[in-house]
Amino acid sequence: MFKKLISILLCVALLGGCVCLCASAKTSEEADTHLQYGQDGKFRIMQISDMQDFFPMKSITKKVIRKALDTYPVDLIVLTGDNISSTSLVKPYAALAINEFMSIYQNYGIPVVMVFGNHDDERTTADKAYQMSVYERYKCFIGCAGEDFGESNLGTYYVPIYSSADKNVMVSNIWMIDSGTYNEENDLGGYACVTKKQIEWYKAASEKLERENGHKIPSLMFQHIVVPEIWDALEAHDAQVEGSVGHNGKFYTLPDGAKGTLGETPCPPNYSNGQFDAVLERGDVMAMFFGHDHVNTYEVAYKGVDLVNTPGVGFRSYNSIDEGVRLITLDENAPDTYETEVVSYFDLFDENDPVAYNLFMSESRIVDDSEHFGYFVKYVLAAISALFTR
Repeated sequence: MFKKLISILLCVALLGGCVCLCASAKTSEEADTHLQYGQDGKFRIMQISDMQDFFPMKSITKKVIRKALDTYPVDLIVLTGDNISSTSLVKPYAALAINEFMSIYQNYGIPVVMVFGNHDDERTTADKAYQMSVYERYKCFIGCAGEDFGESNLGTYYVPIYSSADKNVMVSNIWMIDSGTYNEENDLGGYACVTKKQIEWYKAASEKLERENGHKIPSLMFQHIVVPEIWDALEAHDAQVEGSVGHNGKFYTLPDGAKGTLGETPCPPNYSNGQFDAVLERGDVMAMFFGHDHVNTYEVAYKGVDLVNTPGVGFRSYNSIDEGVRLITLDENAPDTYETEVVSYFDLFDENDPVAYNLFMSESRIVDDSEHFGYFVKYVLAAISALFTR
C-alpha cells in the first residue's frame, strides 16, 4: 500500500510539472464555457464552500457532496474557496487533495467554477498558478485564471449564462472574484480585500457586457471573504442580546426580514477598496455570495443587494448543525430574481437514523473531540445492526 501511494505521488508530481508548462492563463473572453438555461427556463447552481481538507479527504464530506448532487441535480457547481487545507504542503499533495473532490464532479459531468480562499495557498509550495493548472486538468472545470492581477489575485473572471432558446443571447452572469488571503496593503492587519485593479476590471467588464447586450445583465457575485459592509447590513446593539455576536465593542444581530443564522462573528477585511460601492454603482449584481465564516447561513438585504453567507461543507475544520451546501435557482423568465436555500447534512440524511446521526456526531466539531470515539462506536454498532435488519 505504501509503495502504491508513493507511485501515485510521483505520477502526480510528474503530471504537475507537465501541466504547469502548458497551462494557459485564460481570460473570461477566452474561457471555453457556454452555459444555457434548461428547457424549463431554470438554471440551478450548487455553491460548495470551505471543504478545507487534504488527502485523503474525509469520507463523510464526500458522502455529503454525493448525496447533495444525487438529490438536487444542478447545472453548475461553484466552489467559493478554502477548497483545500493549508496542510497540503507540497505540489503533489495539493494535487491529490484537489482530485479528492474534482474527481467527484468529473464523474457527475457537472461544470465547475471556483475561486480561491485564504487557506488554499497558505504555507504550501502549491501556489495559485499551480493549483489553477491542476483544476484545468478536469474537463468539467470551466473557470480560468482571468485577467492578470498578479499571483495574489489569480482567478477573477465572469461566466455568462445564455438563453435556452438562443445560445447567442446572454441572460445572466456570474462574477467570480478572488478576495485574496491576508492584508499586506496597510497596517490594519486581518484579511485581504479585493484590490482596486480588480474593482476597475469589474466595472469595465460590466459596462462592456451592457454595451454588447443593450442592457445590464442581472448577475450573481461569488467570492470567499465577505465585504466589510456586512457590519452596516447587520443590526447593531450597545449591549449583548440573545443571538448577537460581538465586534469592536458592539453587538450585532440579523436585521428584521433577514433569513438564516448568524452563528459567528463575520470576518471581513478591516478596510475597503470600494468593491461594494462599485457594485452599487453598476447595479447589475442581485446578490453577493460568500463562504469563509463556516457557521453563518444568513441572507441579508442591504441597499438593494443581498449579502449571503454559505456554511462550510467540510468536516476537517469547525462546523455547525447547518453544515452543507447552498442551492441557487435562476429563472430565465424573471432574470432579475433568484431563489436560494441551504441544504444541511440533516436535510440530506435522516436525523432519526442512528447510522446517519452517530456518523455526523463522530466527525463533527460541534462536540468535544473526546466524545468522537463514543459516537464512532455507536455509529459502527448502528451500521452493523442495520445490516442485519434489512
